[in-house]
Amino acid sequence: MKRFTLVALVAALLFSMVTSASATELKVRGNFDVYGMWSSNLNDHDSDVADGDNYTTVQRMRTYFDYVANENLKAVLGFEFDNVWGAGEEANWGTDGKETLEVKHAYLDFIFPDTQIEVQAGLQYIALPSIFGNPVFDDDAAAITVAAPINDMFGVTVGYTRGTDMSNSFSDELLVSEGYDKDDVDMAFIATPVTLDGVSVTPYFGYAWLGQNSTKSFDANDDSTVWVVGANAALTMFDPLTFAADLIYGEGDSDAYETKGWYAALAASYKMDMLTATLFTTYATGYDEDTDEDDKLPTLAEGWGLTPYVGGDRAFIAANDSFGTDALGVGNDGTGLWVLGLVLDDISFVDKLSHKLVIAYAQGTSDEDATKPSGAAVKFTEEDDLWELWLVNKYMIYENLAAINELGYFQASSEVYEDATGDDLDSSYFATVGFQYKF
Repeated sequence: MKRFTLVALVAALLFSMVTSASATELKVRGNFDVYGMWSSNLNDHDSDVADGDNYTTVQRMRTYFDYVANENLKAVLGFEFDNVWGAGEEANWGTDGKETLEVKHAYLDFIFPDTQIEVQAGLQYIALPSIFGNPVFDDDAAAITVAAPINDMFGVTVGYTRGTDMSNSFSDELLVSEGYDKDDVDMAFIATPVTLDGVSVTPYFGYAWLGQNSTKSFDANDDSTVWVVGANAALTMFDPLTFAADLIYGEGDSDAYETKGWYAALAASYKMDMLTATLFTTYATGYDEDTDEDDKLPTLAEGWGLTPYVGGDRAFIAANDSFGTDALGVGNDGTGLWVLGLVLDDISFVDKLSHKLVIAYAQGTSDEDATKPSGAAVKFTEEDDLWELWLVNKYMIYENLAAINELGYFQASSEVYEDATGDDLDSSYFATVGFQYKF
């Protein structure tokens, strides 16, 4: 027994020496959400069609491991676990399923010696600048970015990301038929942030190549291209009154199809002792009646969101897409509608208890008889509108643990839906209660 204890002690000392020599520090961060949801007409907005269960319990955990060698070098590995209680082996009795484990991030982050040039390479978060999430590109992606500050006021960031590569150097199939070649989707971008006293502006440009056999291509017989130019700006010199704005123009093109459109967003916020009030609006062009040409801004991997029904924004880590998307086909990426809304945030009358209220109204911007490139009718046009109320109540149990309640109500109209079903869209509502832990 004594000999075993001595061997274990020596092994522990050797392990500690090796660990110290590596000088790598492991940091863990992340968040965990679990909540129950009661809902009615959540996706179809039709009271005559049964929703199935009106109650669901959802949980999501994201954990990130930072392997830090020093202030100039680290690697990041992130995992995500999604579970709907009782749905599949991963969340029923036994909880043995593996399908819900996802690699969220896996990238290298370092700074070139004796410079301020930062490089990130791997699976990471990539987003073109925006207020509410960029409608063109805002998503996790396999990418490499290089960011270099030129001086205190000006910097440059360039990046490249691959979205699709269905056949590559490691494929074990012979490329003997059409459909394997030209199946890649790639995007490159450049952003040049300018920061002055009380004002910041970030112009950017992005260009994407869409192979004719990729899922993103506009034309099965030809490659497609997408390019966008935009700018995000913030004005803080009048703090506590601040302003933020987005402006984007883009074109998508192939031999058989062309689309070009624009998007704009504006938000004005005023911070008071007991709340912060924000008035916001967004506008984006939509589809027109032509079958081979549209006025819609092309999108690649959007991350836009305003509310649960318009864009899919949530108080919890979003586990669903926009609740308004299935019935209306709009509100997922910010295109095809204009929105006007008011946000009253950080409302607090009691210690540790805060509230957020969002009121939003929107109308479509697509032509009344517009169709998508697939030939399907556009369900939300200039003849249709919607409005939404969303209330969030949050109580801080501990510094990093919150109890959260959401209440949402949504009403919309769609002439295409009404003509097809002979019935109006019914109102939808939901309520959630749950916990959110950030560590």
